[in-house]
Amino acid sequence: MGRRENPIEADEPALGRLAAWLREQREQAGLTYREIADRTNYHHTTLQRAAKGQRLPSWAVVKAIATACDADLKTARKKWSHAKYWAHVPRAPAGQPRRAPRRLNPDHVESFADLRRVMHEMRRKAEWPSLEDLDERAKEVGDRLPPSTMALVLKGEAPLHKPVFTAFMRACRVKEHRIVLWQAAWERTNNARAHVPMTARTYQREFNRAMKSSAHSLPTEILFKLWVAMKTNAAADRRDNTAPPAAAGHSGAQGPVPSA
Repeated sequence: MGRRENPIEADEPALGRLAAWLREQREQAGLTYREIADRTNYHHTTLQRAAKGQRLPSWAVVKAIATACDADLKTARKKWSHAKYWAHVPRAPAGQPRRAPRRLNPDHVESFADLRRVMHEMRRKAEWPSLEDLDERAKEVGDRLPPSTMALVLKGEAPLHKPVFTAFMRACRVKEHRIVLWQAAWERTNNARAHVPMTARTYQREFNRAMKSSAHSLPTEILFKLWVAMKTNAAADRRDNTAPPAAAGHSGAQGPVPSA
């Protein structure tokens, strides 16, 4: 079995648990890293590094070790996904505990940065599919998510368009009734950035989309919530349209300067 391995010195507990699990599977299988390498396409030093806990290994490497050791791939994927998620959590200041990012719901979204955080959370729940996998899933329903474009979008270096956001959610297997709410959050965020008020027409469009999704067991409270928002905004629109025009000279706008 070779010499004893050095202790795991992982900075992140989830990464340490992944490394410990990989070592445990290897020991139970009674294999050395060289023997595992003979069963895979990876060098034994690559396999050793995966079980050190110093850096997050790729899923391909974790899967190769688990397969060679006849370990449960579902457990392997779960532990790797958890470690990858915490690898994306910013480090806390010295002396403060490290916490997972605050999970957002559609009502709490205030910016496109929030929407990008949500996209990372959706990808985590989908067990971190690669950008190439997301593109393949999108193609299945007639959409496209080019990996190079998505890499820029997720970094905030390219605009997040609504069709891209929708295709991404579907590729991450987000439920349709949740997609409707996140689309409404995108609309609200986009309108706020453009300084255009959210109108009843926008809510009408989202309500109609929600009604079409009701065949997929859309919760009644979601339909009611969109209906109330639509009615509230419709009433506001009527008030704005029937408001008396401002008196001349009191609007703050300057008229044309008379010629001398």
